[in-house]
Amino acid sequence: GADHDHEGARNDAPPIADGPVVFGTNICFVGHSARWNGAPAFLEHRAAATGALGRRYLITLEQFADVHAQENRIRPGGLEFPDDILDLAPGQQQMVIDGAYGAVVALDPVNGHPTFTFTAPTPPEQRPPAAPSAPYLATILHGLREVHDLDDTDIVERVGQSPGVRPNWSPAAMHQLLDTPLSEISST
Repeated sequence: GADHDHEGARNDAPPIADGPVVFGTNICFVGHSARWNGAPAFLEHRAAATGALGRRYLITLEQFADVHAQENRIRPGGLEFPDDILDLAPGQQQMVIDGAYGAVVALDPVNGHPTFTFTAPTPPEQRPPAAPSAPYLATILHGLREVHDLDDTDIVERVGQSPGVRPNWSPAAMHQLLDTPLSEISST
């Protein structure tokens, strides 16, 4: 997978729950992550009729801040969210830090819990798409399979439409990633 593990949140309690989410936008793969040796995924800024599939975790705001920090190469505890972050309406975003994933985006609440994700502060769809690495794409595909009530073909079709995956990954190659345990997939 990645070239190193994240330190983790200061509060190391596991997520209380997880489940599927469908974003109001698509994802695209742009740039290059040295951690994954390929392009990382970002939520686009423009709305989409059929949004990207995702996985959500019920964690504390502090845990989310620590995950967000690490995705921006900051140590856990090194990022404080503005007091008004919980006031964001679904679909609104707020720049929190100058980093690759600097913008926090509010999603529709789930079971009464405020729900957030993060993405690039500027529209990633305006950048040239690039291919994700096998371990990164496999991690996404396997995670979606675990929480979405869809067969592999549907997952491959949905993810395969994403710029960066298309045209670099064929459906057959993506099915092969799903058929291979994550521990056996390397970036070479």
